[in-house]
Amino acid sequence: MKPTPRLLALALTLLTGGAHDAATLPEPGPGTHCANLASAPDGTVHLTYYGPPPESAVVGARSLWLTSLTAGATEWTPPRPIVTTPLLQENWADFASVVAGTDGALTAQWFQREAPDARGYAGWYSRSEDGGRSWRTPARLGHEFVALAPLAAGDTLAVWLEGAHPHHVGGTGHLAAAAKATHGGGMRLLGRILAPDGTVRRDWILDPMVCDCCQNTAVTLGDGRVFVAYRGRTRGEIRDNRYLVFDPATAASSRSALLREDGWVIPACPVNGPAADALGEALTVAWFTAAGGQPRIHARHSADGARTLGEPQGIDLGQPMGRLDTVMLRDGSAVVTWLEAGGGVSEAGIYARRIFPGGGLSAPSLVAASSSARSSGFPRTARHGPEAVLVVWTQTGEAPRVRLTSIPLTTLGRVASER
Repeated sequence: MKPTPRLLALALTLLTGGAHDAATLPEPGPGTHCANLASAPDGTVHLTYYGPPPESAVVGARSLWLTSLTAGATEWTPPRPIVTTPLLQENWADFASVVAGTDGALTAQWFQREAPDARGYAGWYSRSEDGGRSWRTPARLGHEFVALAPLAAGDTLAVWLEGAHPHHVGGTGHLAAAAKATHGGGMRLLGRILAPDGTVRRDWILDPMVCDCCQNTAVTLGDGRVFVAYRGRTRGEIRDNRYLVFDPATAASSRSALLREDGWVIPACPVNGPAADALGEALTVAWFTAAGGQPRIHARHSADGARTLGEPQGIDLGQPMGRLDTVMLRDGSAVVTWLEAGGGVSEAGIYARRIFPGGGLSAPSLVAASSSARSSGFPRTARHGPEAVLVVWTQTGEAPRVRLTSIPLTTLGRVASER
């Protein structure tokens, strides 16, 4: 049955002459989860989530849905399916996303199994030139944990994790040759530029050895370069977070560097990748570590397109679980959201904190109660207008469902000193 969302009236505090502009935000029904948000350059916010398919779908199918809120609008568009298939892979940590290109088109990525009973899955993507009303025939893209970033002239950079085996890499021969020289079958970070017509311009190996299943983040800087952050891996199983800057104009990337030398030795993947966002040359990146048995969340800011990064700042309350996100704001500040453990066995809270240019922090603010269960997923954020940030997450229970709320930035004032 097609999910016609029950509308939840929420006041978005925009502080325009003291008035409150209200927007109706969709609250998708039961059986929805793994939501994501994306802000477009024109101010539109796009929301994607998994949920029940349209009535005409085949038995066993599920859908990836899209709804959008244009700048100044008070209602979201009716949800439309991006893809509907029984093969849809709905993973709590490796979920779908959408990005708005410099030409206005949307590119969505998601994951599918090869067959209904298959254990593995692969990435797929499609493109829409009409705001999500119709989509091109889907094509394969990468393997897992895909991140997208818009480039000039409607191109899109995709980065993802892939096993270091020649038969896993299609297309160019230099990738297969390089795979033979990598670290004994671990995971690599790959990059690909997609043209607007869906063809592949070029493939790269960005890092030949990375953590197995942590999310990657890729954001476009003001000059067209792309900041990419991910969890690295050494032969000694140090899995600290790293970054590089990719220049599509020269087809080259900077040398990978540590976000911080945390020294987290862990012989398994924590499934907890970094998150970055940028507006022009202003950039903020945040990450999770549990080095020395002490979980922490740190963030670094750059005002010059990642040519230099400020000193790491502590963000958490002392018991962070990670699952963080970052959103840049027009004034050069940023909001970081994360999951913090609560007092009960499975209790957790979604918290937000604002980082100001120069290093000041707001007090941490509780956004919503949540759960430490995997099914609660990863809360996602997006800026909405000049004075609010949207947060979306999965409410757990017998019938999980996507929830959405707004944080007025007036609640995240500069009142706390740096830790």
